[in-house]
Amino acid sequence: MRISAGMLKGRRLVYPRSGLRPTKDITRQGIFNVLGGAVRNARVCDLFAGGGALGIEALSRGAALVVFVEKSLKVISCLKANLAGLENVRIIRGDVFRVVPKLQDTGFDIVLADPPYHQGLADRTAELVATNRLVKIEGWLVIEHSRQETVRVPNGWIVFKQRSYGETAVTFFRRQE
Repeated sequence: MRISAGMLKGRRLVYPRSGLRPTKDITRQGIFNVLGGAVRNARVCDLFAGGGALGIEALSRGAALVVFVEKSLKVISCLKANLAGLENVRIIRGDVFRVVPKLQDTGFDIVLADPPYHQGLADRTAELVATNRLVKIEGWLVIEHSRQETVRVPNGWIVFKQRSYGETAVTFFRRQE
């Protein structure tokens, strides 16, 4: 897997041999095509970061800071390898549902989330991010999830767009209040 655009275009990413479902190139490209210029100078949080493809793609496209949240120590070792030599990054090891309340009112411009499929985590993540005001007003929450899952719109948010890529769906939310 490689970064698809920006100053890190072509950078190879490493992943553990099993247990992860990295975001496919076409899905990543679609996400960042929708976000467009919103990424430049943005403060970004990558939840369920895995090997960091989404957050590193944001850095490559000009994000000012990316905070990666990942629970697995084994996966974090790959994430650290993928972030080698990069600045303006922070890794937080922990369960997203315990870490996010500690980041309450942080005011990220963009939160990217790729929770495990078929466990109801996409819906829980949307509510968690909204409840803890992790995103500033007019900011973005982008959740990658299974097409079979629906993600409820949190109060004070709108669905800006939804895209499908095979069995994967991506829902783009914007915070309104």
